[in-house]
This record gives sequence, C-alpha cells and structure tokens, in this order.
Amino acid sequence: MLSIWLAAGLPASNLSDAPAEQTLARLALRCQAFTPLVALDPPDGLLLDITGCAHLFGGEAQLCARIGAMLPGALVAIGATAAAARALARHGMTAGARLDDLPVTALGLDAPVARRLHRLGIRRIDALARLSRGEIRAGFGEDLLLRLDRLHGRVAEPLHFLPPPAAWREAESHHDPLLTAEQLRAALTRLVIRLCDRLEAAECGLTVLRVRFRRVDARVIGETIGFAAPARDAPHICRLLAELLNRVDPGFGVEGLEIEGEVASLPAGQPELGGAVRPDHARTFDLMAGRARLSRLAPVASHVPERAMRRIPVTEPPPGWPPAGHPRPVRLFVRPERIEVIAPVPDDPPRLMRWRGASHRIARATGPERIAREWWRHEPREAAGCAEAEMLRDYYAIEDETGRRFWVFRAGLHGGARPPRWFIHGVF
Repeated sequence: MLSIWLAAGLPASNLSDAPAEQTLARLALRCQAFTPLVALDPPDGLLLDITGCAHLFGGEAQLCARIGAMLPGALVAIGATAAAARALARHGMTAGARLDDLPVTALGLDAPVARRLHRLGIRRIDALARLSRGEIRAGFGEDLLLRLDRLHGRVAEPLHFLPPPAAWREAESHHDPLLTAEQLRAALTRLVIRLCDRLEAAECGLTVLRVRFRRVDARVIGETIGFAAPARDAPHICRLLAELLNRVDPGFGVEGLEIEGEVASLPAGQPELGGAVRPDHARTFDLMAGRARLSRLAPVASHVPERAMRRIPVTEPPPGWPPAGHPRPVRLFVRPERIEVIAPVPDDPPRLMRWRGASHRIARATGPERIAREWWRHEPREAAGCAEAEMLRDYYAIEDETGRRFWVFRAGLHGGARPPRWFIHGVF
C-alpha cells in the first residue's frame, strides 16, 4: 500500500512566544482535522499521512490549499515517503519535482558529512545515488545509506503520531420521542453523569458544554453553556441544564440528545481540615451568566476607538489588552456626540465648548492625536451627524475650569469639501 505523506515547514510567524514544541503540538492538533495521523517534525515541521484522505477535500491540490490557508507562509509538499515529503517541503519544491534534483543537504546530514560530500563534488542526490552501496558505507558510514534508503522508501521510517484528542461526548437515541421537560431532564442527567465520571478519571473539567436536541421533524436545536471555572460536578451541571430547558421547544418529540464539551485540567482537590468549606463562587457565577447573558469586552486591532473592542461571553478566557500609547477616557460613548466649540485658530484645541445645553470654559488641553478613517472598510453614510464621513480626526484631551475632563475631536480639515465639525467621544 502506498503511503502518501505531506510535510509542512512552518514559518516563524506561525510560532508564538510559547515554547516551540508546545506551539508545534497545538498546530498538529489543528491539522488532525485533515487526517488522524499527524507527527511532529521538530523544530518547525509537521508530517501528515494523508493516505485515503485527500479525496475528502477535493484532491491533493485542494488539500494543500486548505492547509496553506490555515498556515499562511507554510511550505507544503507531497511525497511518497515521509523523508521525501520533508525534503521537498523544506526546499520549497512541489510534488512533481524529482528527488534526484535535491541537494544532498535534503537528507538532513551533519555539517562535517555535507562538507566532505561537497569536497568530492557530490552536491545532488543523483550524484550520490550513482555510488555503490559499498562505497557509500565505506566512505560515509551506515547513517548516510539509511537516510538515502528512507528517502526512496526502501526502509521504513518510524514516526510517533499524536494520539487523537479525547471525544468528550455522550449521546442517546430514543425510539419513543421525549415530549416533556421531565423526560428531557432525566435523559440529560444520565448523559451528564456518564460524562462527569469520565472527566473525573481524566482529572479534567468542563469549560464549555454544547447540547443538541434532535427532533422527529429533523430539526436540531443547539444550546451552549459556559462555565466560569472548569467543572465536573454533575448536580451543578444538571441545574444549569434545567434552566436551559425552559428555552427548548421539543415540538412533536425529541428522538436524540447529544452533549459535547470542551475541557481543561482540573486536578482532584482535598477538603479543608476541620470540615471548613470554601465558598464556590464559580457556581453562583455560572447561574448568573446563564440568566443574565453576561459579557466582557475584548480588544480589536483597530485605531478607530469605537471599533477597538467587541463583546465576548464572560465565560471565555480574559483577553490581554495591549498597552495604550495615549490616554483613553474611562467612559467611551457608543457614538460621538456633536458639540459647538470656539477655537482661536483653526488647528488649536477649543477654548469654549457647548455640550448638552451647558457651556464649558477650557483651562487645559493636550493634543492633537490624529487618527485616520479605515479606508478599506465600506464607505460611510453621508449623514449630517455622522462622524465617519470625514477621513481624519484630531483628538484632544481637554479640562474645563471645574476640573472635568473630556475627550473631543475635530473631524475633517480646514479648507476641505465641508467645514470641520467637532464631536465629544468620552469623559475621563
């Protein structure tokens, strides 16, 4: 049986600040979406056995394109053996290239051996292959001959494939459809208990739990529960699912249920001495999040302030905020509000501001900080009060005589198609 291998040389941009081996292992887990047989090829490569898998993605070319889109800048090649795929990928050659055209360094030789070959004028694989096996063994040892045999598939290369990730999934099917909330609750309880037993044995806890209800009319209802901390307490999880059932319409009956979770490490704990019990605030937080739909803000790579953040579920890991290059207000308005100002010269900060019917005499000001509109986005609405209609904004941090601080900006430039307009965007 022919084994087809695919080797991906990963560029440095795909490797994070984490240890290289951990980063490579995470990328290998992502590549298990294409084939279950993925092996690490340190320091920056992966080997995928795609035998019998390429047709699922439209062929080998389409599969390589999918992997290249997932790992931009990666060098991808297909070979008949792992060594051939590795050599082709690391030298940026396609699957149609001849192995004999590769340099001898494609065999992964030590530097002294490569220098000896070069001094003898042996620089390509075809020149090395013209030597007899006895000459190669006598002049360079058994290792070079073994590498050449692995390249051409004469000797198998041992590889250590990553184990597939554990499927934290439980499911039930019912010949008699479930109609009532009590029936659904009992079925979910059985699934949760089985899943929690497995989690306890693996010392893991749920971070996200997805529930799917398959109705007899072929409709699938999906719900998701997030946890503030890894959890495997079956009564607590069942209580959260009971809250969820209020939103589920069984229709003419549910014939199948399925739960699937994302997990994190949760080592077994030890009770406090003396019988003291620590309060578990995560459980209370889970109940609040399920009822109130709590969310938190996460950063977005945008210089435009109102686009520099987005809402994410509060159960997701807290995002890391980049350090601000300039002071930002404590309260940022959803939309900038129009103001009237008086400035001594066009490019100076305002001396007097009128906002929401009140006048503010400005005592101090810093700026400007210029921010340009994101020209690659859709064209803004040409509305009279729309701040996005201008290409440039000049922001100022100003303080009035009473000590109140505001964040204002001038939209547009003097001498443009329309006169500049002033907006307030937040307060400090």
